[in-house]
Amino acid sequence: MTAEIDMNARRIDARAESRGRALPLADIVVIDLTHVIAGPFAAMALADLGATVLKIETPGRGDTARGTPPHDGGISHFFAAVNRNKLSVALNLKEARGKALLTQLVTQADVVLHNFRPGVMESLGLGYDALAKLKADLVYCAISGFGQDGPLRDKPAFDGVIQAMSGLMSLTGEAGRAPVRAGLSVGDYIPGLYAAMAIVAALRDRDRSGAGQYIDVSNFDCLFNIMGYYIPYYELTGKVPERNGGAHPTVVPMGGFPTKDGHIVVAAFNQGFWRNLCHALDKREWLDDPRFARLSTRAKHSAILFEALSDALRQKTTAQWERIFEQFDVPSGPVLDVADLVEHPQVKHRELLAAMGRGGMHAPARPVKYRGFDQAVRLAPPHLGEDTVAVLRKFGCLEDGAEIERLVQTGVIEDPAYRAEGDSAAAGEEA
Repeated sequence: MTAEIDMNARRIDARAESRGRALPLADIVVIDLTHVIAGPFAAMALADLGATVLKIETPGRGDTARGTPPHDGGISHFFAAVNRNKLSVALNLKEARGKALLTQLVTQADVVLHNFRPGVMESLGLGYDALAKLKADLVYCAISGFGQDGPLRDKPAFDGVIQAMSGLMSLTGEAGRAPVRAGLSVGDYIPGLYAAMAIVAALRDRDRSGAGQYIDVSNFDCLFNIMGYYIPYYELTGKVPERNGGAHPTVVPMGGFPTKDGHIVVAAFNQGFWRNLCHALDKREWLDDPRFARLSTRAKHSAILFEALSDALRQKTTAQWERIFEQFDVPSGPVLDVADLVEHPQVKHRELLAAMGRGGMHAPARPVKYRGFDQAVRLAPPHLGEDTVAVLRKFGCLEDGAEIERLVQTGVIEDPAYRAEGDSAAAGEEA
């Protein structure tokens, strides 16, 4: 057991630096009470930039995402993708001692982040007003489906629900067919990005004013925000944007087309690129066709144009069109799947995949490049409670000895190293 505890202590002391230079958030401590995707993704973005992120989990259960197969090295692929560079602290917040330990951590933290339903943290006595009394300059971020107020405040929400109600799903799919969910959980990932940005902004404001901040991030609000130009388009035209496959309602041609052996996306969105496309396809007569003369006329005759483009592009393979379009400077790209991507030279050159440190898993690395900071994973995604005792000791919340054993045995905290010692001792007594 001693070796395990020593190893975990080294995890706690892992320096948040890159190439000998402190990472931007190396002096920030985040209490991460989140689960599944949106909150964990936000906290991981902060951890990737050097923050010490203490992932608080329920003993015996942990983040729901831990149970999602397949697993490698005892860690779910789903969990690993959004929980690197974090420390797992297993505390039972329904027990008075577990809650007290958390509040001790909060007094030494900069950020508290959660994605419970509205009211849950308040019912535990851990809402913003309560925690701000312990630490006035605390940055507190609450992520929820529909926000902390409003008529839908208490409505349960997951990615598919948010995609549907935000308007995104009304635009996703083929014309005349049922709306479909985007293949990725954008209803979680996008709010996670907004939350991380909001936290960094609040920390910057705290540097200037000394004041803390309460941040209310709604998944619905964030996806509504990316509806972007579709809102003024509707206001100006009175037309409700409809599903149109991969096409764009006003920028034509832009969309996916079948080739001899796959699909390719073409985005000839201005007159210069339109001319380049016509030359690449050897369709110079389209340049003189009044139906295709301008962007507005192409939009009116998009169905005819898309059928003609499909017929033309089916004549060659995707790779052949890639070479031709590169020669003629036509914005385009093949539709790649995951198998294509993990071996793609661009992905490798940009170092977009990182080993997770558990089994053989890789996941997308931090995508933004900083001169002077590399993208290495400092800490593997943690096992449940892997860092509990080491963190509580580091932050002065627990002493060695009988109390630790008692808290483990009563389920107030969980730490595999300590539980392993108890099991070994019991086995020795039975022998």
